[in-house]
This record gives sequence, structure tokens and C-alpha cells, in this order.
Amino acid sequence: MNFAEIGVSGYYLDLESSGGKLRKNSEDFYVEEQFDSLEKKEDGKVLVLKLKSKNWEHNRLIRFLARSNHISPRRIYFAGTKDRRSVKVQYFSIPGARYRDFHLDDVEVLEHFYLDSPLTVGSHSRNFFEIKISDSDSTIFQTNCGSVKKAGMVPNFYGPQRFGSLRPITHLVGKEMLKGNYKEAVRVFVGYPGEDRFAEVRKQYYENPDPVMGLSIFPESLDLERMVMEHLVNNQEDYSGAIKKLPDNLVSMFIHAYQGYIFNKILSRRLEMKKFPLPGDVFHFNDEFIRINNLNLDKMTLAFNRGDGSPTGLIIGYDTDLATGAVGNLENEIVEQEGIKTSDFKLPFGLSSRGERRDLFLRFKDFDYDDSSVRFALPPGGYATSVLREIMRVDEMANY
Repeated sequence: MNFAEIGVSGYYLDLESSGGKLRKNSEDFYVEEQFDSLEKKEDGKVLVLKLKSKNWEHNRLIRFLARSNHISPRRIYFAGTKDRRSVKVQYFSIPGARYRDFHLDDVEVLEHFYLDSPLTVGSHSRNFFEIKISDSDSTIFQTNCGSVKKAGMVPNFYGPQRFGSLRPITHLVGKEMLKGNYKEAVRVFVGYPGEDRFAEVRKQYYENPDPVMGLSIFPESLDLERMVMEHLVNNQEDYSGAIKKLPDNLVSMFIHAYQGYIFNKILSRRLEMKKFPLPGDVFHFNDEFIRINNLNLDKMTLAFNRGDGSPTGLIIGYDTDLATGAVGNLENEIVEQEGIKTSDFKLPFGLSSRGERRDLFLRFKDFDYDDSSVRFALPPGGYATSVLREIMRVDEMANY
């Protein structure tokens, strides 16, 4: 499966392909959440766990943490989600809890402390990455790293992790939910085959979406899929209820992934158009969103060239401002191609989304490299795969 399936095409620079593959071993991909400050309180009411884990899927780790602490998974708050195939250091917070020893395989408690309020998504300052790349041409790799470092930014695509690297389906589920077609959303979530080792059993359900049959062939390790099918066995035809059996953050992710897919398509087309500010752009500058016109175009272009600010792209919702001019025409065209309306994002179950604007270009800090690895820091919401894709030039998502 290649990047086109998640709406991604085009690059910022004109470079050769170095080739390569990430994550031959989980230890090859290290990511750590970092905070500029956390006001720790001895008498705080929120327990915070700083955990180092390996090969743990985010929602599965939360469920096991909840079980270890005898609480509901909904009581666990976090700053960000991380990819399963990695070594990651991240923070989880639990209001009203006190620390108690627990043991999970491949999970280490690095620290515990207390705060006055729980963490929220995106509340950390940055994510630091240290990534080893295997099987690349080291000469081209280092040349490309130097070019990317000099440029200081890459296209701010949503990476495969938002959609599923081996089974990119979250945006497909989200689109069906927006259309109100929960039966098809369930069929896609449970059965859409990918490139993982469960492709054959998924295919059987996709072709014959019978939950009784599915439960007889799906392994226990596919616990979320089994949860959905068990609900349908006990509540026939309640497909929206089956989706709601999934963790809240995963259900929200379906909608967010579809928004991300549309953003990726907009950004891919924008790279064909221009890679600098244009009249009609909504420009993100000093925490403000400024509409570019002929009067401020030169000023915003100078800011962009010195590393301040970025043109933005549409994260569609029920109350989002589109760009104008040629940029606005592009955003409108892609939304119309998808056959959706802004009002479709007024959803039940607390899933409504107003929409927003997202920077088209991603700036990194502390970039360093050698002949087979890179190190850099990204703001919350930035994807390391966007940086590595610009360097490696490999279209198969499984390589990331």
C-alpha cells in the first residue's frame, strides 16, 4: 500500500531516493514526549505516570493500565498517541488515583508524580525522535538529510500512523460514519483486509459480515474487533452502538482521520501549485490566522522565508473558514470531489467537529544525523514519517 491511499503525493525538495526502511526492530524508532514545565504538587489530585513502553498499541496499553489500577479506561488522560512499533516515553494521568505498583511486560515506570489537573491532548511541548533507517544508500541518505536540514521544513502531511500503516482504514470508517452508514463502517473496521497477518480472516468477514461467523475465526488478540461483533450478536442491527463500544478516542480518530485525508489531498495539490504564501491564503503567524492579500503578501512572504509562520490548509468541519482565491478554489474542489458537506460534521455521540486550519509546512528543531539515523524534535501534531518520507523517497507505507 502506498501513500496515495492516504491522499499523499509530492515533496518539498527535488531529491534522489535514498531508499530504506524504518523499524526493522522496535528499538530503531524511539520517541519521547517532552514538557517545558510541569508543576508537580505533593498534594496534587491527579496521578501522572511517565512510562517507557515497547510494542504497545495505545488503546491496548490504556486498557491494561486501567485494569492494573482498577478503574475505567475513560479515567486515563494523555498528551498524545504514539505508534505501536516503537520504544516510546509518554505520560498518562489519572484523576483521583494514588500510585500503586503494577507490572506489564515491556512497560517501565520511569517516574510518578502528582498534578492539580489532568494532561490534555497536545499539552506537551514537543516530541523528540531518534530513528535508525536500514537498507538505505548512506551517501544519498546523508546528502538528503543535509538538504532537508538546510530547508528547515517539510510538507506537514498526516502520516500513516493516523490511518494505519499496514491497514489504512480509519479514514474510510470515518467517511462512512459521516454518511450515517454505520453498517458499512463496522464492515470496514472489522473486515477490510490489509497487509498484516490477519488479512485472510478479515477478508472472510468483509465478504460475509456475519458476527457469529467472525467470532468463530477472529483470534482473541483482535479484541476490539471481537468487542464490536459481540455487541452485534447481542444487539442485532445496532451498528452505531457497535461502533460506540470502541474506545472514545478511537471513535473520534475515525472522524479526525477522514479530515486528515482531505487535508493531505489539499496539501498534495498545493505542492503542485506553489510552495510559498499566495493571495487568499490563511497564514498562521504568531498565534494568529491572517488572510493574505496584495497589501501584506510581501511581509508574510518575508516572515515565511525567515522561518516564521506557514500557509494553512483546511481541516474541514461544520464551522471552518476556507481560503479564498486560487487556494480557496482548490479546497472547495477537493471537498466537492469527496461528496460531503460541512453540515455532515454535526454528528451525534459528541463527535461533532467545528474544523480548523493546519500549517501546510512542518518545521523541526535540533536536527542531526549520521550515515543511518536521524534525530529531531517536532511540535505536537507533527509526524516523523513526514520528515523521513522527504529524506527516503519510498512510496510504500510499510517501509515506515
